[in-house]
Amino acid sequence: MRFCPRFRWPILAGVVLMILTHSVSQASPTLSDLRWYSEEYAPLNFSGEDGVPTGITVDILQAMMHHLDEPFDPASIQILPWARGYRIIQEQPQTCLFGTNITEARRELFRFVGPAVDNRITLIAPRSAALSINTIEELSALSIGVVREDIGELLLLEAGVEANLVRSDSAHSLIRMLAAGRFDAIAYGELVTLWMLQKQGSEPEAFATVYVLSDGVMGYACHWDTDPALLAQLQDALDTLLAAGTVETIRQRYTQ
Repeated sequence: MRFCPRFRWPILAGVVLMILTHSVSQASPTLSDLRWYSEEYAPLNFSGEDGVPTGITVDILQAMMHHLDEPFDPASIQILPWARGYRIIQEQPQTCLFGTNITEARRELFRFVGPAVDNRITLIAPRSAALSINTIEELSALSIGVVREDIGELLLLEAGVEANLVRSDSAHSLIRMLAAGRFDAIAYGELVTLWMLQKQGSEPEAFATVYVLSDGVMGYACHWDTDPALLAQLQDALDTLLAAGTVETIRQRYTQ
């Protein structure tokens, strides 16, 4: 059977369109395709007075994108409760959450860009309580406030401390409850706790670190299926900024 010439061009055009559409759908993702999530964790990452995310890790991310000549607007970062952002990057490809404490357990779940900054996780209590903690086992006798699915909670659970944990979805609520004496202590980032106590009108000097859970580091955690080539670009940019002292300059901007 022979095709009539007048039907050949529409058929050929349709085939070409299908090929082009398939090629576009199969195109590799770019840095602009990544969706970024963070939380209120000042001074590392938080909403500025204008509502736009700011802080140490936000500025580092922006500097990384600038180094890669990639347009980036911090306003595109979504600030969410930690547990919600943590679920998103486990379920949705091309998503990243920061700052995220890097642990061996989390390396099984996510691909990381980092480390970018230090983050000491400690047990902080009112100085008036005069708590003296020498071993992790002693923590089981305390009521301890944590943010749900935050590194503080995870470290305590890994150590077998579970019975007396008081969970909150909000760091702001956690710090307010600490100041109000709702529990014996909280397990949270030391720098962040002291920053938030001051911002909420409490005297940071009235609280003390009574136990160190982890001298950890933080980075940018991305869904496991995120293109490794994109993350390699970001890692190279971060390594360059660390070597040049840019990351330390950014940190000092918020902590001095």
